[in-house]
Amino acid sequence: MNRFTKIWLIVVGAIFIGIIAYISFQPKLKKELRLATGPIGSDSYAYGLSYQSLLLSEGVDLILVPTKGSLDTIGFLNQKQVDIGFIQSGILPNKSEYNFESLASVYYQPMWIFYRNDGYRYNYLIEATDKNIGISYTNDGNYELAKQILDANGMTPEKTNFVYLYDNEAKEALKNKKIDMFITFTSERSSDVLSLFDEPNVEILSLKRAKAYSQRFNSLKNLSIYEGAIDLYRNIPSEKIDNLSSVQNLVARKGLPDELIRIFLKKVKMIHSGRDFFEGGESFPNLKYLDTAINSEAEVYLTVGDSWLEEIFPFWIATNIDRFKLLIIPILGLLIPLLKSIVPLYVFTIRSKIFRWYKRLSKFDSMIQNSDGSDFKEIENGLISLKNELQEKTKVPLSYMGEYYNLLLHIELLEKKLSDKKSKI
Repeated sequence: MNRFTKIWLIVVGAIFIGIIAYISFQPKLKKELRLATGPIGSDSYAYGLSYQSLLLSEGVDLILVPTKGSLDTIGFLNQKQVDIGFIQSGILPNKSEYNFESLASVYYQPMWIFYRNDGYRYNYLIEATDKNIGISYTNDGNYELAKQILDANGMTPEKTNFVYLYDNEAKEALKNKKIDMFITFTSERSSDVLSLFDEPNVEILSLKRAKAYSQRFNSLKNLSIYEGAIDLYRNIPSEKIDNLSSVQNLVARKGLPDELIRIFLKKVKMIHSGRDFFEGGESFPNLKYLDTAINSEAEVYLTVGDSWLEEIFPFWIATNIDRFKLLIIPILGLLIPLLKSIVPLYVFTIRSKIFRWYKRLSKFDSMIQNSDGSDFKEIENGLISLKNELQEKTKVPLSYMGEYYNLLLHIELLEKKLSDKKSKI
């Protein structure tokens, strides 16, 4: 093994050891997340189960923590009892107050306003000012959103009687005239909502001023539901409905590792991407309805998408490869001078070998010059050995064949000199 090869083996070995050391000294990532959902049976809890199943295949343990709703989830996040949570848009008044950041808007949570039809058809929410209005308590964030809308219509507790109840209690409360109107935010697939459509004396309020509400409240989106869109067979709804919707957002506590955020959002994207049910709806996940500062990793991922490494390798392998970009500058700092020295080093290696042969020739020349004839045989054998070594055991690059043949000529010159010396003695 020549000196040149040894040097490169040392360099490659040093780089390899550096990479292994970099990986070894990285803090071990705990592959566990705690997700605050809504109550068991809610849409957010069902989505949590879907995330849990997909993350399991990546080796991430997602623990679901049911809460009473968005307000309860805020408390869990501020106390760092969970890592990620669902929070409805529009209920966070101060963006800088919270110890968590937004990840993505993931799905609509439409508002449903049902009223008991006692021979009078409502066209505006304000027409129920002096009535008993039921507000859903299934999710504790519903009250905050409903209150904003009711306050905008001047419907305060002084003028209107508010009754708080769960979605599954609304049908009986309307039938028994305990309430005149019921407001909730939930999925169009909710069995409680569908049961209210079936009640003959219960109507749904189509908001004539839905666009005005969405202009006034940035957290609410104006959506349309066309006749028969929910159930074609039963023709639910029986006419087009102009409606409003909040958006369920995912937020994460500050300091959550970027790798966990990214792998979590990959699964979120798999669940929520695709065509939305509502006319005029957006595609999810997106960054349009977030109420707090956006997490930088989430913003990059939802804007740019998967990196080319993630399209080729499994996520955790792609992540480790991506980490190596931090080593690129020091490695380049090491390699550039080495690359520049390759040619001089190579030239020096070859020439040093030739110079060593010339050193031996110089010794033989000196011996011939000072010989008294007793060591002729030794000199002759030495020159023959050197010539055989050059011709049979040595490989010289073509670019240095000139030096090689010069060396052979010099050996022959010494052989002639030795022969002349012999003839004189």
